[in-house]
Amino acid sequence: MNAADMIQGNLALKLEAPASSAFTVVKGGRSHFQAVATKPVRTHRASVALSPVALKASTIVAVAVAFTLFFVLATSVFSARHAAYADFVANVTYETVRVQSGDSLWSLAQEHPIDGLSTQETSDMIRSVNHLDRGSLDAGAVLKVPARS
Repeated sequence: MNAADMIQGNLALKLEAPASSAFTVVKGGRSHFQAVATKPVRTHRASVALSPVALKASTIVAVAVAFTLFFVLATSVFSARHAAYADFVANVTYETVRVQSGDSLWSLAQEHPIDGLSTQETSDMIRSVNHLDRGSLDAGAVLKVPARS
């Protein structure tokens, strides 16, 4: 065996991809196979590989912009609502009531509403003003509640 045979033999082992992929459609039953001519299949690997990367980057940018806008809007709404709550609470006058059996923070908030605040917010305010740790009330306790208008 000489050097030329070895080089040619090694080159014969080199795997090369075919220039274009193709497949063959076969018509017929078990005994009569007939090949039908088809067009070669073209692959667009380079363009397909670049598209998802570009799409992914634009999607990330769009999500980041949407998240930022949502955060700014939520912060603005929260700040405005908090400022309105602080204004309502600052202008409230209080009266004292004795808790009756069956009373709750919710029922007291409904009986003593504050214009512009929900029942939940009024209930939270009553809890805060009276320094209550829990939501249940003891009959006979004296609480400060918003004065009725």
